[in-house]
Amino acid sequence: MYYLISLIPVSNPLSSENLEIQKAIMNSQPLFNRLVVGKELLTVEDIIEENQKNVEYGEKLFHLKKDNEHVGLVTYLPQNPHDNCTWIGLLIIHNEHERNGIGTIAIELLEEKLKERKINRVRLCVQNGNIKGASFWNKHGFNKINSGFDNHKNQIDIYEKVFR
Repeated sequence: MYYLISLIPVSNPLSSENLEIQKAIMNSQPLFNRLVVGKELLTVEDIIEENQKNVEYGEKLFHLKKDNEHVGLVTYLPQNPHDNCTWIGLLIIHNEHERNGIGTIAIELLEEKLKERKINRVRLCVQNGNIKGASFWNKHGFNKINSGFDNHKNQIDIYEKVFR
């Protein structure tokens, strides 16, 4: 299958348009939401709170579009203040578009963007119990380097990929 997939930068993560897009995509994945934030459906207020924290850290948010349809979200933090590394914060695909290769295309596009910025490694975390997520990241060259807890106090595994 060939899709025209784009990463569209979001200049205002707190705009009402963006919040509705995020809510629709996030709430299409209730099991992921429960694993990360402890509830299946997020409110606009939940998303605002998360976005405000992330904006303060300097996180970059992208809408993932297939043709003209919003099908996912991608975020990355250029420099995590805790370890000075670049981190992928989120890659989530709307449940109606899962398992079509869109996530793979999204990570390839993001990696291109990072390489253009001379970033040669990236980290991310996977919550314990997210077997699908761990498998996806392993398949795309990310290796587990550590364990710990995320900002929601969930046990996580930390993965890293070094670009060649």
